[in-house]
Amino acid sequence: MRASAEEIHVRNGFWGGIDAGAGYLKQSFDERNEDDVYFFMGFRGGYTINPHLLVGLELSGWLLEASDTTDPDKGKGIMQAFLITQLYPIEDSGLFAKAGGGYVSNWSNRSDEPSRKNGWGFTLGGGYDFMFDDFLPDLDIALSPFATFSYGETGNWDYRAITVGVGFTFP
Repeated sequence: MRASAEEIHVRNGFWGGIDAGAGYLKQSFDERNEDDVYFFMGFRGGYTINPHLLVGLELSGWLLEASDTTDPDKGKGIMQAFLITQLYPIEDSGLFAKAGGGYVSNWSNRSDEPSRKNGWGFTLGGGYDFMFDDFLPDLDIALSPFATFSYGETGNWDYRAITVGVGFTFP
């Protein structure tokens, strides 16, 4: 007899994931403020230290303006490359807290702005891994809704973001 999907949370070895969502960003620069909601995407992966602790790397960001092949001045975004930890306080649960920090890049294709501003940032958040064992018993995959707060700074520009989304985690 199989345990329910909520009871099966085997975490060991290498893991990975892909996330998508929307983030409310407030940017401050040059004595101006801008805020809006932007598309978020991220990739993460690493190694399981023990069933309660995962460590890894997250490459993620927000698309502020899509690039356009007919207009080379279009295109702007924020990229993060963070070392992260995910803590699962209850071994048999998918509940997790996430924290990380590292490199931030604000990039732009606009000719009136620097092409890239580099700095630092951090993220804090949490979520839950819902295992697909009842539907796909041979595939070790979880649906992972999440919410995070992120902050980043590059000189005279900084941002604060609240992001919600869903990911697929391959424990």
